[in-house]
Amino acid sequence: MNKKYLRSLLMVLLAGLLLAGCAVGPRAESTPGISAGENQIFVSYLNYVYKIDPANGIASWHYPEKSNIKQVFYAPALIDGESIYVGDFANDFLKINVSGTPTIDWIFTEAKGWYQGKAAKDGDLIIVPNADRNIYAIDVNNNLIWTHQGDFAYISEPLIVDDMVIVSSQDHKVIFLNKKDGTTIREIDLGGAVIAAPFYDPTTDSIFVGSLANEFVRISRQSGEIVWRYNDNGNLESVWAEPIMVEGQLIFNDKTGKIISLSPETGLENWRMNAGGTMLAGLALIEDKGFVVALEDGTVTLYGLNQQAIWSRIVSGNVYNTPVVTESLVLVGAIKGDNLVYAFDFQGQPVWTFKPEK
Repeated sequence: MNKKYLRSLLMVLLAGLLLAGCAVGPRAESTPGISAGENQIFVSYLNYVYKIDPANGIASWHYPEKSNIKQVFYAPALIDGESIYVGDFANDFLKINVSGTPTIDWIFTEAKGWYQGKAAKDGDLIIVPNADRNIYAIDVNNNLIWTHQGDFAYISEPLIVDDMVIVSSQDHKVIFLNKKDGTTIREIDLGGAVIAAPFYDPTTDSIFVGSLANEFVRISRQSGEIVWRYNDNGNLESVWAEPIMVEGQLIFNDKTGKIISLSPETGLENWRMNAGGTMLAGLALIEDKGFVVALEDGTVTLYGLNQQAIWSRIVSGNVYNTPVVTESLVLVGAIKGDNLVYAFDFQGQPVWTFKPEK
């Protein structure tokens, strides 16, 4: 993959802007950031963050009340009780009280770039990736605790495990930081941009992650050793999303739609299948049922662990983000289609759709 093409994919597909060619040049269109908690759904899209009623898909409110062309939201909100934390493209990171009409508790303004990745929280510490090549650690009272400076924009959700913050980097690395002060513990070079968020398995105390170097690896959290590498004998394509773990199987996909189950201990293959299309989104696990797959063309399918399709639906538009699973719904965000969000029950029946009012 040449550098020009890679840069276009990173800045366009995953920084919230998708280019659709036309006669006079590219047209920018956003991808929705969806997050869900207990009885609440939030959608970050263009000039607003919407709070959606899970029962009917109706927006109970949006923030801000009136749009501001400088304030654009793509990052999924971090839900924390009656608050959400979310960053925008105007370089602001906000804590919003959502118990009633949304009110701003505080705004962190020290970043110089946009927010695309979801923040992570551990106790009173919030870890926030930013496109200005920094990772910021802020406490719940908006005090800056530390800053880690890197060489490329950070757009993936950080992982916090014990005393470590683990972050994927476009600079071909998985970075392990000291949670207390942000100093670097180690950097693991994977030979290609790492867009997928790292996944942690406590049983093996290991990090699992794929890269644009067409490889999927297991990294020991304690030593940083790469325990095994998997590249499907040179046939694996780029990996853009984190895996899932179910019944002792580590399951992930590459961009061509290959879905592969590995042993987390050995990296040996259990089984494989092909979803049948381009797939930058990851797998969404439904406990005791299987996993949901969303192809770029809008095909959404639930597969059982026997690799058999249980149901399949088609949504209008293109899908680039991993579906979000709640206690009873599968939420699929799409662009260039009839609606922004599609909700299905676990039997694959449509429940509601959401489209922002103009």
